[in-house]
Amino acid sequence: MLFLIAWRNIWRNRKRTLITSGSVFFAIILAVFMRSATDGVYEGMIQNVVSFSSGYIQLHAKGYWDERSVDNSLKVTDTLINQLSKEEGVLHCTRRMESFALASAGNKTRGIAFIGIEPDKEIKAGKLQERIVSGNYFSSGYDKGILIGEGMAKYFGIGVGDSLILISQGYHAASAAAILPVRGVLALGSPQLNDNLVYMSLLQSQQFLSADSLCTSVSLYLENVNQLESVSDRIKNNYGSAGVEVMTWKEMLPEMDQFITADKGGHLIVIAILYLVISFGLYSTVLMMIYERQHEFGILVSIGMKKRLLMLIVFLETLFVTFVGALFGMIASFSVMLYFHFHPIRFTGNLKEVYERYGMEAIISMSMKPSIFYYQALIVFLLAVLVSIYPSLKILRLKPIEAMRS
Repeated sequence: MLFLIAWRNIWRNRKRTLITSGSVFFAIILAVFMRSATDGVYEGMIQNVVSFSSGYIQLHAKGYWDERSVDNSLKVTDTLINQLSKEEGVLHCTRRMESFALASAGNKTRGIAFIGIEPDKEIKAGKLQERIVSGNYFSSGYDKGILIGEGMAKYFGIGVGDSLILISQGYHAASAAAILPVRGVLALGSPQLNDNLVYMSLLQSQQFLSADSLCTSVSLYLENVNQLESVSDRIKNNYGSAGVEVMTWKEMLPEMDQFITADKGGHLIVIAILYLVISFGLYSTVLMMIYERQHEFGILVSIGMKKRLLMLIVFLETLFVTFVGALFGMIASFSVMLYFHFHPIRFTGNLKEVYERYGMEAIISMSMKPSIFYYQALIVFLLAVLVSIYPSLKILRLKPIEAMRS
């Protein structure tokens, strides 16, 4: 009965209810948009770097990450790969050979990084084939061609069918030189990778560096990125040794992790200010509702209604007003975020240059993590509970005679 009375009461003044619910509605949409956009940018940054470079978790020889030398290579057996692939939480496992070279085409020369990959496994792990804008993916694991980024293709003025000369130092100071045909051109998310990265098959990279049967690292991809710490701890316990080091992407790229953490803090402050404004709006609405209905409350108390029940009704009214705005805000925000998730916002002009200067792709793809949506609703309800405490307590100090004269 109390719930029914509270529900009917909020619609006695439709204008006030709709204004208050509308403020909650737009607050949730703005908060969800900000959180979804920022998390989407972070996820894109991590996905671009992790998928096309290090992996979420990486196994390599002790000291390799400090020197990044091909001499610190490992001989990884198929048995180990199969064991890692069966670990709980691991989705894909692939070997890689990473090194640096001097690239040349025509009159231009540039230092580049190259990665030897297992083409068949990379289709599922890094999904590199989805980034091809011209040409084709590797035809087999023995393909002698290379894949280059759009930025590199533009710098050298080459395309599919042209060749790139690579000169490097191989395993144990062996000379490494080759002329490799371009099989395809990639549009990689990170501008740095797009301008400086070359892919070749693992067998081709081993032959190029005179490092038969060796690889510099084993990259692991996870079923759920939120389980990074638990999976990495288990991998370290099971496979870490005196000669093998296990690192997460956060340990390999601490600068990016720190940037994301710091940037998240700034956005949380903005969202906190937004909710502070909304809490004052809710508080003023509830307080106004109490003062407008002093006469009504005085009559109810004088005919025998208990103050605590009256206070509970007012409290329920506040929750209902908030619930209406929160419910429709969640539905609308989910629809909007879902659209932008599949149709991301792409920046152009000066804003694009700013993003690329910081090594980020000039694109905002909304994150659809469930926590982004239900956290906002939870915060709004907690605010509604807090702001309704003081106005509701005023009912306990209500004097019926004075209230009826108001």
